[in-house]
Amino acid sequence: MKDSALNRWMWLIGLAAVALLFVSFGPLSSGQPNENASGVTVAHWYNTHVNQQWLTVWLVGLALFLMLVYVTHLRTVLVQAGGQRLWPNIAFASGILLVASVIVDGSFEMTILLAAHNHQYAVVHFINFYSQNNELLLLAGMVFLTLSVGLAMLLNRGASPLPKRLGWYSILVAVVGIAGPFSFFAFLFGFPIWIVATGIVIAVKSRRGTLGEDDGPGASAALSGAPAQAVAA
Repeated sequence: MKDSALNRWMWLIGLAAVALLFVSFGPLSSGQPNENASGVTVAHWYNTHVNQQWLTVWLVGLALFLMLVYVTHLRTVLVQAGGQRLWPNIAFASGILLVASVIVDGSFEMTILLAAHNHQYAVVHFINFYSQNNELLLLAGMVFLTLSVGLAMLLNRGASPLPKRLGWYSILVAVVGIAGPFSFFAFLFGFPIWIVATGIVIAVKSRRGTLGEDDGPGASAALSGAPAQAVAA
């Protein structure tokens, strides 16, 4: 599949990733003990929800794969739209940081599952407290991603730029993401809306033919052929 064909499915990829994360961290994790719960309480909950937690692991893994596809192609779109590579590259690196933060959090969930199975209550209590208070890396990935994408949209005004409103909204999500207690709302509402909205904008511009085209062999041949025709004339 060419990059131009993938443009039309960006919104669906983003929506699927958001939906999988919502199901994983919402309904499948409902009733999970809080940070102050005892090790016995946490272990009992995990031991009685083993299949539910393993399903969460697989769904989150699929969501992260879709996020990798999303941020990788988003970098391509930003380069095509603006022609400059600095901010698109930073956006890609930020997306990797975001995915890595979820993987790190998932590794602690796996440790809790195994420790609960082996009745290691002290370990379960400690890791449960840590895993529910380690959102710094996750928020950093979200803030860096939305901020770099917003700057790419606002500063890289190439032949087919993305809307400035989307760029300002991206920066707004980043600002709210570092606003202390309000960062939760940025991650729960602002970021999912941003993912889907960005995908929709890319899909619409692609269908209208106002998005940068792929730099394939045909494009290179066209560029090299244009000067030759001019000289011949």
